Amino acid sequence: MAEFEDAVRAWRAKALRTQTLILKTALGYLVDDIVKLIAEGGRMRIDTGFLRSSLIAQLEVPITQVTYKPKDIDAFSLTIGEVKLVINRMKIGDTIHFGFTANYARPREFGANDQAPDAFVRTHTMDWKGYQLRAAAEINRRR
Repeated sequence: MAEFEDAVRAWRAKALRTQTLILKTALGYLVDDIVKLIAEGGRMRIDTGFLRSSLIAQLEVPITQVTYKPKDIDAFSLTIGEVKLVINRMKIGDTIHFGFTANYARPREFGANDQAPDAFVRTHTMDWKGYQLRAAAEINRRR
């Protein structure tokens, strides 16, 4: 009986590792698409890059921070590494929050002042199942 229990424990541990890897991979794909520029096939417009560079991620705590573009900086670069580190720290059962802190992120996402919405977040999050399937296929291909 001990052999069977050991086999079940081993299978469960492997399944949890695989599930976690699929989740983290899918989140990485999602984040990459959210910040993808229109010129690259995405939905994000770019002028100075401030909005794009304001993406942050946190575990368990909703993002409420708002930032305003500094007047003395003309260009910003995307530093997605910090977001990916948060993704890598998460475990199954954690809640991860992503958000753009730029003060004009919401009007750009939903539209304002007669400007059409960019929907750079909603468009991609609506296909969450597709990201999971893509991640699962990638992980199965690697094995």
